[in-house]
Amino acid sequence: MPQQTTRLARENIESAEQWHKRTNVREIVFGFNDGAISILALTAGAIGGALSRGQATVAALSGVIGGAISMGIGAYISSKSEIEHHRAEIVRERQEIIAAPEVEREELRQIYLSKAPFTDAELEIILDRICGDPDTFLAVMMEEELGLFEDRFESPMKVAGIMFAAFLAGGFFPLIPFSVVADPLAGLVAASCATFLALFFIGVWKTGFTLRHWFASGMEMVGVGVLAAVIPYLLGDLLLRQVLAFFAEN
Repeated sequence: MPQQTTRLARENIESAEQWHKRTNVREIVFGFNDGAISILALTAGAIGGALSRGQATVAALSGVIGGAISMGIGAYISSKSEIEHHRAEIVRERQEIIAAPEVEREELRQIYLSKAPFTDAELEIILDRICGDPDTFLAVMMEEELGLFEDRFESPMKVAGIMFAAFLAGGFFPLIPFSVVADPLAGLVAASCATFLALFFIGVWKTGFTLRHWFASGMEMVGVGVLAAVIPYLLGDLLLRQVLAFFAEN
């Protein structure tokens, strides 16, 4: 029975790590949401500002491509920066352990005391085991003191690729309906419907990783999309027409 329990525990830990690395919920939701909403907002602002269907389509297509590249690069740089920060913290923590091992040991003692009411004897056994091996000492201090976990970091290229693809997929939901409908206003309505439907399903999909109700999560995503479409349309209608008229007169 203890062996079976140990095996199940190890399998659960391994499956949890594999799930975390495989899913990339943050990049998928962020990239798709940003792509869909930003391109819908761009299209709405262009139509509100009286641009032609062709001009608005070109602007939206440029926005999709440029936005996807920008998001991919941003994800790559931020992910790479996280890894570099983690490596710098490893160097700093290792130096602190070498320079003041007793201070670091006491820090670890205080951390474990804050977790549970260990006795002094229990703490000494734990600390002796951990601090007796420099690599284990360093790994535990990185996790317990700094909250940095080596296994949580993924390839910056993978993160960038997921963000790029998610933004691209989200951006094409408003772009395709708008580009195939002849009337610009009807195209905007079709683009809005397609975008809101896609956002709703993304909201429902992410409840597979949260405890929220599927309908509330879906409607939250739709609500953000509605705001992103209405506000730029009104701004374009109020401002861009006047700007274009001003330049036409001059």
